[in-house]
Amino acid sequence: MGDAREYTELSEQKTEPFSQGELQARLQRSRMEELSAMNSTVPLDKLVVPLDKDIRILLRPLAGSRAVSPGEQDNCKLLAFHAADAEEDEPPHKVLAVTQRDRDIRFTVRIPDILPNLALQCELYYDPASDNQIFINRSNQPVTVSRISQEPRDNQGDQYEVNPRDFKALAPGTWRVHMGGNKALDFRILEKRPMLLRGPSSFSSDLSDGVNSAGKRSFVADADDALSPEKRRRAHDSAQEKNDDSYIMILPASKNQLTLPRPSAEKGKELSVSSGHPLLDMQSEETVEVPPRTQVVGYTLTKKEQIASTSLSSVFTADYSEVPSGVIVVKVLKTRSPLTANNEAAEAKDVIRQADIWLREFQSQGNLEHKSIVRLYGGDARFLSLYMEHVDGRDLSSRSMWRTPGTDLFSGDRTDASHILRDIASALHYVHGKGLVHNDIKPGNILYSRERGAVLCDFGLSSHQSRDTASIGGTPWYVPPEFIGRKQRGPPSDVWALGVTMLYVLGKISWPDARAHKNHPRHLHWVIAKVNSRDQDPSNRMREWLKEVNAARSGLDLRDKLERLVYEMLAPNPQSRVTTKDIVNQMFAEAALDT
Repeated sequence: MGDAREYTELSEQKTEPFSQGELQARLQRSRMEELSAMNSTVPLDKLVVPLDKDIRILLRPLAGSRAVSPGEQDNCKLLAFHAADAEEDEPPHKVLAVTQRDRDIRFTVRIPDILPNLALQCELYYDPASDNQIFINRSNQPVTVSRISQEPRDNQGDQYEVNPRDFKALAPGTWRVHMGGNKALDFRILEKRPMLLRGPSSFSSDLSDGVNSAGKRSFVADADDALSPEKRRRAHDSAQEKNDDSYIMILPASKNQLTLPRPSAEKGKELSVSSGHPLLDMQSEETVEVPPRTQVVGYTLTKKEQIASTSLSSVFTADYSEVPSGVIVVKVLKTRSPLTANNEAAEAKDVIRQADIWLREFQSQGNLEHKSIVRLYGGDARFLSLYMEHVDGRDLSSRSMWRTPGTDLFSGDRTDASHILRDIASALHYVHGKGLVHNDIKPGNILYSRERGAVLCDFGLSSHQSRDTASIGGTPWYVPPEFIGRKQRGPPSDVWALGVTMLYVLGKISWPDARAHKNHPRHLHWVIAKVNSRDQDPSNRMREWLKEVNAARSGLDLRDKLERLVYEMLAPNPQSRVTTKDIVNQMFAEAALDT
């Protein structure tokens, strides 16, 4: 920017406010100075980035004669880095540097007016299981993404045409975006920093018994041995010398800049798990140490017992340094599955989907405080992990605990049914009052013990009543009839889903999810997203299931207060369906009479 001494002298001499012309002249001079700094011809991959800064992206907009400002985003700053082969007295080069905070799943770039009525908008999703990032073209025109890194040589020249709303997984290196025949943006993807992994018998990092990206155990005697060739080169070079969608825009210049000193050699020994996933790779009694960063508090997790593992997530208990009073539950969303193995496009799509689910659950559940809702202590977008309250109870679909083997019927009694309906209706009434819809009420998302009661969990498919479109997520057997044709989802759909759950809890139907198995004698399954497509088969299967639900509803005893409530929850017309407020009032009134 301008010289600080000159600014001070002018300020002291002037007794009147600056005129509009003077302000415009100063702003224009600042813009030109920033533009000159950003227009450096030194390739981004030649800049030496300190290994302790956890920077994931370097950006250099190329379009037009505009300056760049990171605005109010505290994870994007204008920083200055030295080139790897720079002389001691050579000035550093300014670029925008992006760090991934523990709540960032992606970074968005918007550059308006590349040409008249032509703007670039793209997103970079962080892949928690690799160093890659997923580039999504959010513009209304195709863009070309070309690799311009100097190394490795065999990857030079990679070029992809990315259509609007399409995506492409990009490996670490420097890439250039062309739009409308114009150079729009250079960006460099950097590899992640390694994590510390401590074995169960020692808390020394001198020798770390860890997991590499192939899932094999190995001893690491030195930090450099754990790094890829590119990371070792960077380490050697170093030794020689408010919102959920973070973004930058081409705006008036900002004074928010910082020159970093030349990095020094890192000391200490650590395990590189950046090509894999540390929270999925760790074994029982092992500890992952997440080091503190500039904008992220460090913490440790020590794995205890595995609770469940599916193709979509891993759930286990752990000791968490931020909650020292007891064990917590860790839920990690997976972005790799056997179905997508060796399918780059499918894996990239999974990263986007799972990251969005993580963000939705993190934002929705983080603001909820209710005794019948699992408490969320925190989470980390870098691993797509959530750190939650440990509830001493099993979900209602748990075999041998609440689901009878062989029949798939609920094994609890009427008292259990009353407690479950009262607690979950109360939780849903609270959630709906916050403007949210859960969208996935089912036995598997309700934890229950007779001591604690029923507790609602898994807000990964939740949506806002006012601004979100009808969700196509959830579990088929719990989707309401109004979704067919009208695509309606809202608080009444949660009531419907709880009604179907209560049919199972009251023993009127067996566990619905069992019908998904192909060897089930009454196999019935469909994809929710295809119910309103041209293919009539999904909607016909859903209608077949709704007939079964209606038959079970017709068999309820309307003289019984509990069964009558369930009957009203399953009214085909959502406007005639009982509300959570009415359910809570009636359930607590009945409980008061019983006492």
